[in-house]
Amino acid sequence: MLKTWWDDLDNATRRDAHWVIAWATIYVSFIILDILIPNWPGTALIKYLGIFLCIVYAYGKYPSDLMLVLALFFTFLADTILVWTPWTVAGVYIFCFAQFMHFLRLSGARMAHIFTCAAIVSMAFAAAIIQGLHPIYAIGSIYALILCCNAYTATKRYLKNRQDFHARCTFYGFCAYVCCDLCVTLRYFALHGILSTSILPAVSYLVWVFYFPSQVLIANSTTLPEPAKRAKSLRNN
Repeated sequence: MLKTWWDDLDNATRRDAHWVIAWATIYVSFIILDILIPNWPGTALIKYLGIFLCIVYAYGKYPSDLMLVLALFFTFLADTILVWTPWTVAGVYIFCFAQFMHFLRLSGARMAHIFTCAAIVSMAFAAAIIQGLHPIYAIGSIYALILCCNAYTATKRYLKNRQDFHARCTFYGFCAYVCCDLCVTLRYFALHGILSTSILPAVSYLVWVFYFPSQVLIANSTTLPEPAKRAKSLRNN
């Protein structure tokens, strides 16, 4: 496994050296700053830039994979809402939208189904509120369900073809995503007195340790064939 990771990094460095340098610089920067200067506003901007660059990268690298680019865009939009506004429920709702887009592209469903998915989320959210469930728990439960579906679908893709670079990125990306959101959940429970506040420093730090790599990996999780392979296939036919 370690050899595979090293080979992937070596190949990525040779193909996209400037992107690997940019991502590594951003990652190391906020990892160190979060230790030395906790809660410094500039660190949030560095993290924010890193997520935005994932959209730029995916659009430039896989311009035909509209679903991937849009899913990353909605992730960025959700981060914008959660970081710069107090509208937590709205931010998590947009995250649900992003996760649904990932599910549709990984499962091979049509893009038109995204509107049906949005309607399902809205109705489930409304039903939960009517039943008296707190809005954040309602939308958080829906989000967790979709994320678990994506992690399962990513695992199936990986097990089907472990030699596929994009399948590996999908699998490891969603594994990191799940770890990130587990930390987010623990932090929320600690902040609201359900768990001990002693875990806050550790889980708050780990959120971005997992989140940024997850987005970089998912930016490479296209389900479309490589352009060179696609052209070769067309010639052979």
